[in-house]
Amino acid sequence: MNKNISEFIGTAFLVAAILGSNSLAMGMMDSSSAAHLAHSLSIGGTLMVMIIVFGPISGGHFNPAVTVSFLIKGDMKLPDAMPYFIAQILGGIAGAIVINIMFETTPFPISEVVREGYGQYFSEFITTFGLVMIIHILVYQKSDYIPFAVGTYIFAAITYSSSTAFANPAVAIGRIFSNANASIDPQSAFIFCVIQVFAALFAYAFCKILLSEKKVKKINKQNKRKIR
Repeated sequence: MNKNISEFIGTAFLVAAILGSNSLAMGMMDSSSAAHLAHSLSIGGTLMVMIIVFGPISGGHFNPAVTVSFLIKGDMKLPDAMPYFIAQILGGIAGAIVINIMFETTPFPISEVVREGYGQYFSEFITTFGLVMIIHILVYQKSDYIPFAVGTYIFAAITYSSSTAFANPAVAIGRIFSNANASIDPQSAFIFCVIQVFAALFAYAFCKILLSEKKVKKINKQNKRKIR
């Protein structure tokens, strides 16, 4: 239960940071570069802190695509993963509702912001692939820098990608329930979710090949022979 609560809270704060920073930045600075930078920093910083705080409890996924990749890897079982999916999605929706109330808008709106085109779809594939790849490589290395790497990567991905790097089905679903510029309509969100899950599976398959123990051992043996 503690793990599920952690996933709910972490995802809620992440979506709240996305929609809240967008609403505030747009209100203060319109659509300037400074507004986009402030928006990106808020999201990256919030994600970093949430992983530091809740990572030791739940792993700090806050993302069904990440959870799917660990499910396929075998680090999680389906009975454990399903509550994660539910907590993440509900957390994303809760985060949106909190911001709606905070900014005194309709508590439960449905976005009409259409996001489509092969450029944005490809953007979601690449940014999600990069996120999941980074996580699995750092987990393999038993790195302590996962929160900083993930937060920094998302900050950067938001600034360079045409889709602004949703890279998270729970975030896409949560952002349906908003009137902010950073929101997304249901149909676009569904397509984004499918692409994100596919990208996560592709990233895991890539990492499995890249980090194959047999391959690493073979390379080490070859290096030893060269030294001899």
